[in-house]
Amino acid sequence: MNIYEKRVNLVKNKIAEQNLDGLYVTNLTNVRYLTGFTGSAGSVLILEKSQHFFSDTRYDEQSKDQIKNCQIHMIENGYEQTIKKNNILSNDIRIGFEAEHTSYHSYQSLKSILNNVNLHETSQIVEYIAAIKDSSEIESLKSAIEITDEVFNQIIPDLKEGAVEKEIAAKISYLFKMNGAEGDSYDPIIASGFLGALPHARPSEKKFEKGDFVVMDFGALYQGYHADMTRTIVIGEATSKHHEIYDIVLKSQLNGIRVAKEGVTGEQVDLACRDIITKAGYGKEFCHSTGHGIGLEVHTYPRLSIHNKKPLLKNYVVTIEPGIYIPSWGGVRIEDDCLIREKDCLPLNQSTKEMLILN
Repeated sequence: MNIYEKRVNLVKNKIAEQNLDGLYVTNLTNVRYLTGFTGSAGSVLILEKSQHFFSDTRYDEQSKDQIKNCQIHMIENGYEQTIKKNNILSNDIRIGFEAEHTSYHSYQSLKSILNNVNLHETSQIVEYIAAIKDSSEIESLKSAIEITDEVFNQIIPDLKEGAVEKEIAAKISYLFKMNGAEGDSYDPIIASGFLGALPHARPSEKKFEKGDFVVMDFGALYQGYHADMTRTIVIGEATSKHHEIYDIVLKSQLNGIRVAKEGVTGEQVDLACRDIITKAGYGKEFCHSTGHGIGLEVHTYPRLSIHNKKPLLKNYVVTIEPGIYIPSWGGVRIEDDCLIREKDCLPLNQSTKEMLILN
């Protein structure tokens, strides 16, 4: 049994628990997770005794090469029409669909064309299964993270007064590919000085200036798996305020890592980070949750936030990334990708978290 068959069987067990006869998967990330298909158009119908993959003729050969656990169907007039034409679904069968990933228009099409089927909305069936990484996924994530660490080391000589945010971001993207990555996990965030107060700032034409904090959030993509790291450096010289803010964020992040393990909730990890920042007087300046899962997408289940009261499970891989953002001055964020284990949490990044002061 290959890894995709194992994953499909886990889905079959879960939909059986929900008294469903099948699940129609349309989210492309979930399609890839269940079949290995890397194209841009496809869906999967999972039934008790069979699986069916649907795409268009652009992916005829690719589908045959990549997909070994499904019957393959090339659509003619649409996905639902192909399902109906092939008489794949019997009358009154109970089929779940991915509610978070299905538009109103798509739902109406499903309902109209597959009018002999009982449709039931489902929520994150595949996502919850995919959150627990298998050994091959962990190795791919480690490779993505190792490339990210290496690129950080290689970009350090360019981080100096007069460097341009956009140019640093572009060089990071170039270095990822030169070091074996598919490319960027997401568009890099390079935010210097006052722009560092924007958690998701986009690189601009701004030049690094003496006394700037520079928030650098970037990650490599490797075999479809996303790394996600943030380091914050100082240009030229650091004041007592730089040291104060940086030390608070680092203490917060290390406390989150200390607390995280199997059985601890996302809320508890968030509070472990947030309480330190709040007690230091900067609670209002920590304006986002502490972290999220990573995998075939850069933001996946679980969330490390006060809203997630579910326990973390062994082999989740999550980010832990508290920050402080002070308007008109700047910000600090420190982020590692961490493997949740039975008794502890293992940060996978090796890049230094010492506050680097670069000239």
